[in-house]
Amino acid sequence: MKCFFLSLSLLCLTLISSTSFADQIFLMPNTGSGDNFGFIGYKNGHQLFLGGGTPFDFFGNGGYAPGSVFGGGATLFLDPADVWINGAPMEFGFPETMSFIFGSSVTLPTNGRDFTVPWQIGFSATGVSFATGQTIQLGGQGSGKLSLYFNPVTDLYYPGSFVQTPEPGTLGFLGTGILGILASARKRLKTPWA
Repeated sequence: MKCFFLSLSLLCLTLISSTSFADQIFLMPNTGSGDNFGFIGYKNGHQLFLGGGTPFDFFGNGGYAPGSVFGGGATLFLDPADVWINGAPMEFGFPETMSFIFGSSVTLPTNGRDFTVPWQIGFSATGVSFATGQTIQLGGQGSGKLSLYFNPVTDLYYPGSFVQTPEPGTLGFLGTGILGILASARKRLKTPWA
């Protein structure tokens, strides 16, 4: 019985930790050399991978002036992707005019210092099936941190990569699972095997 509870605790811990980042958004500065946006999520019970890019002026490595506003919205350029519909994968394209990315707005300081801010990002996209013309709606959002670095030579701020953090509720469940495992182990050490 003790082994069962310990195994159950470990299973819960594994399941909770694997879903800490159930939907993940990846965003790094656009260097002009390719995609800088990625999304991993689920659609119709299957994992979904999206990749693409943002405009250079939305999240690029060209620099932003102190006192200007960083963030807002822009067109999102997504690569074609397979999405599971009715038990089978279908390839969908994402027209530029129907895919958008948005990030919370941050006014850049004028003190010339590096800083990190809480940042929220999201996207919405309409996909069109190449085979049937069927449309689907996709989207996602994430909260995390964004660091901006000041370069005194150019007198501009440059963004680092967006780092998503798990939801606070998930961390609470994870902590509860760890406490349960520790309590079970402690009790097991105190009680002799029968």
